[in-house]
Amino acid sequence: MVRFFKVLVLALVALVVFLMVRTVIVLPAGEAKSLKTVEQDPARVRTMAEHLAAAIRFPTISHGLEVAPDDKAFTDFHAFLKETYPAFHEAAELEIVGGYSLMYRWPGTGAGGKKPIAFLAHQDVVPVPEEGLSLWQHGPFDGVIDDKGIIWGRGAMDDKGILISLMEAADRLAAAGFVPDRDIYFLFGHDEELGGDKGAAQMAAALKARGIGLAWALDEGSAIAEGIVPGVKSPVALISLAEKGSVTLKFSATDEGGHSSAPKDFTAASLAARAGYLVTDNPYPLVLDEHLESFLKAVAPEMDFTKRIAIANLWLTRPLLAKQLAKSPTVGAFMHTTTAFTMMKAGTKENLLPQYGEAVVNYRIHPRDTVAGVVARAAEIVSDDKVNIMALGGREATSLSNPDGEGYRLIEATIGDVFGDIPVAPTLTVQGTDARHYDTVAEDTYRFMPMVFHAEDLKRIHGNNEQLPATALARQVDFFEALMKKAASAN
Repeated sequence: MVRFFKVLVLALVALVVFLMVRTVIVLPAGEAKSLKTVEQDPARVRTMAEHLAAAIRFPTISHGLEVAPDDKAFTDFHAFLKETYPAFHEAAELEIVGGYSLMYRWPGTGAGGKKPIAFLAHQDVVPVPEEGLSLWQHGPFDGVIDDKGIIWGRGAMDDKGILISLMEAADRLAAAGFVPDRDIYFLFGHDEELGGDKGAAQMAAALKARGIGLAWALDEGSAIAEGIVPGVKSPVALISLAEKGSVTLKFSATDEGGHSSAPKDFTAASLAARAGYLVTDNPYPLVLDEHLESFLKAVAPEMDFTKRIAIANLWLTRPLLAKQLAKSPTVGAFMHTTTAFTMMKAGTKENLLPQYGEAVVNYRIHPRDTVAGVVARAAEIVSDDKVNIMALGGREATSLSNPDGEGYRLIEATIGDVFGDIPVAPTLTVQGTDARHYDTVAEDTYRFMPMVFHAEDLKRIHGNNEQLPATALARQVDFFEALMKKAASAN
């Protein structure tokens, strides 16, 4: 027995030494990295800021599916783009799709036989609630540039800032005589905030009908996170490979009711509530997949040795680390299909047994799963003939794009050129974007905005005091210009 314990201790010591040595080799400690500083022409920065400020003043608001777009706001915005970016409009072909979406094709020479690429953005913005107007430092559609060079207004970040950056970059290239060696599409939807069915979906359908396949497309989504990833001081550029789908399930039950003084074993309310509880209490398994692994390895050098041991030795620590990571709801959302019990309806009086009850559960679907699979799994978990399960709508997750594909490699290289040698890692977008409509048209769709996000910035998107520094806008323009040249210059 003593010999056995000695062997066991030696084995444990050997394992610990192996784990430590492997960590030092695989994930050596590194220093925090910072964004590259650049010299910018103040006059050029001011001009671009004025262009974005002017774009914000067009109230291209998506109020709801039942409300028609503001014709004047959109058509005036289109006229503004044509007047402001003449060189690009001279070089590109424009088609209006779905009434207000803009589909530009910048013809390439065809040298090298490259497939077309596309840059996506959307013109529409979300409304500002009446009760929230007083919380804005400047009017949401005033397009103010303050004395610090910050551009205020709805759409500065989501998504007119990106649209204007793309136009600035393309117009500057066209004015300089640049001709791409492949077709470049600029696809600017008008109803992204409502799902994109009349804009992006129709543009994607038009491309597909014409037999046009894209090598890759780039849309909004993730960005450069600074001070957001716990324990990591470096800015981390996150490129989303896909976005989640969604479906809402309604669990309902009916019963003859009666008086509460003579209750049965169940009521319509308890049946529905039990169904909602069961699916919530049986969440989808947490998966620390290869994409999250790539992210962890990208940021690990700045973490303490204990965390680096866990990340460097996932062959041993994966299940434990997955549970630890999932303690953060944000990180957990990337790891599985999420389940949220959001609504409950039943009963009319405290002493009457309800004749009807319903529970509503919202799922955000990981690309590993499907809408049909979610419904089938819920039915298996609930396993009660007295409960009816109905899917309210449903949108599939997109396919996962290739982190080794041409588009990803070009985006990653351009991040390094413009922002410096900062960690770059793949991730997943949990919100919806227009990019999902191009899933069957483009070989890969990526989601990345060349802007630096801090924790407070996340609250401004769809919130109050949306803003973008003019210097950040200029950096976005530099990024898109560099990316266009990398992707469409003859070698």
